[in-house]
Amino acid sequence: MIHTVRFENFRCLREVELTLEPLTVLVGPQASGKTAVLDGLDLQPGCNVTDFWRQDESLRATVEWRYDNGRRTRTQYPLMSMDSTPMQTHALQALALDVVALREDTSPGRSTVLNRTGDNLSGVFAALAPGPRQRVVEELCRLVPTVAAVEVQATSPRTQRLRFRDRWREDLWFAPDKVGDTALLLLGYLVLPYQKPPPDIITLDMPERGLAPWLLGDLMALLRRLTTGEQGGNPIQVVLATSAPEVLEYVAPTEVRVLSRSPEDGAVRVSASPADVADWRQRLAMT
Repeated sequence: MIHTVRFENFRCLREVELTLEPLTVLVGPQASGKTAVLDGLDLQPGCNVTDFWRQDESLRATVEWRYDNGRRTRTQYPLMSMDSTPMQTHALQALALDVVALREDTSPGRSTVLNRTGDNLSGVFAALAPGPRQRVVEELCRLVPTVAAVEVQATSPRTQRLRFRDRWREDLWFAPDKVGDTALLLLGYLVLPYQKPPPDIITLDMPERGLAPWLLGDLMALLRRLTTGEQGGNPIQVVLATSAPEVLEYVAPTEVRVLSRSPEDGAVRVSASPADVADWRQRLAMT
């Protein structure tokens, strides 16, 4: 598990050290640096001018990952030598599921890992073993009672898509464009524990977007089960950025990180102090 990440001169992260929990929730106002943190967590072979503090390429942008076993990995940009080349010490999956992408027809076949936007969801679902697939469908039907079954349908020799069976008519199936956003998003999240190979860490950008508010508790419960290995068997660290006050009802104060910008130079500041977390909870509750 990643214990801490230190950023220097990476985008708006002038000098930031972030301590991570098995489940970490990033909160803060718009443009407070949440997306920069999520992107910085991902190991990349290089970056462009916009990834440097103040777009100053004369600086050295560095990201250092420290693990709970004592290991460290440090990457410096621009890459000047093999010593600074990112090493694959952890597998990260960055997700920002998009309901338009989730509805797209895809190439036939199976995918074992979900893409960032979820545009290959039908392939990932098709690749599930019978047991996990049944568990995913049963849980989806519990959360979305209008759905009775899910399967993959060939739409042409070169395309396939998901389809959803009506609860009350066994011969009535709906294409993704006739199904609500919530059902598609939940299906995308439900397949995560069964990917092959599983990632070590998943980042989620605004997972509440498009999801029915009353299902946020179920989503957070699923993400917490990911962190314990209760589903899938392999513990997966989760870091998410959110603007939804409801999300904070399902996490402990110690799992929240409050991001803000310095009024002097705009550099991101991160706080995990109970006072700042309580203040942000109150501010979100008033929105």
